[in-house]
Amino acid sequence: MANSFKIGDLEVLVLSDGTAKVPGTFYFAGTTKEQWDRHQRWQDHEGNVEFQFSSFIVSSNGRRVLVDTGLGDVQWGPMRGGALLGEMAAVGVEPEDIDVVFVTHLHFDHAGACVQAKGDQARPTFPNAVYRWSANENKFWTSEAAANDPVRDVFSQKNMLATLGERFEAAEDGDAIAPGVNVIATPGHTPGHTGAVLSSGTERAFILGDTIACPVQLEEPEWSGLGDMDPKLARKTQEAVASEIEASGALLATAHFPGLTFGRVLRGEGRRYWSPL
Repeated sequence: MANSFKIGDLEVLVLSDGTAKVPGTFYFAGTTKEQWDRHQRWQDHEGNVEFQFSSFIVSSNGRRVLVDTGLGDVQWGPMRGGALLGEMAAVGVEPEDIDVVFVTHLHFDHAGACVQAKGDQARPTFPNAVYRWSANENKFWTSEAAANDPVRDVFSQKNMLATLGERFEAAEDGDAIAPGVNVIATPGHTPGHTGAVLSSGTERAFILGDTIACPVQLEEPEWSGLGDMDPKLARKTQEAVASEIEASGALLATAHFPGLTFGRVLRGEGRRYWSPL
């Protein structure tokens, strides 16, 4: 079930395409059970961390922007998706209603539903939309450097781009993808990772993809998650955006935080933490 929020005059729906549960020690390699014992709030009784595959529909001045698409029909290990279109239909939004698909980065759990198979053919899932992400992200996933992606057998960025054709338009740091919806560069997790900043009146909110994959990273900022291509740069980026969000009082949501909600970055006992709304 979608959750709805107002950021000034902007309306935001947060929907789930699915979830995955894995041990925290698996996702954050090198961490121990003893370290995780200090963070019980982010684990279930079996010591697993649940990761949402969240998508965000931002309505701005008559335009609808979909931020990240989840997995779609792509399945891999414990990762299961495919719920997004049904969740959209439940709140009265059809694929044809989306004007812009903004993807924070091209890992399959964020871009998996950009296209759909129809028989032997593939087609854009959102037929009236422009598809946007950074030029650096696009360049990486169409290069030989991406050939060793561990999920290349279940999801091909090159095939997706071929299906989208001229629907792709680069979105760079500071670009407006709709009124009050701007791009922020957040490299590290992938070379061209970006996020979205929502601004209306005096209110701001950040949607940050995998810049911070789990709220525990605000409390343990040195922990690097599975899939970080440049962990050092990812942690530098995380610190920069976390500092800005904490200082400004802006809201924060990311693709994998629990609860399909925004929250605030607060500080207690010398550490930052995420407090969901």
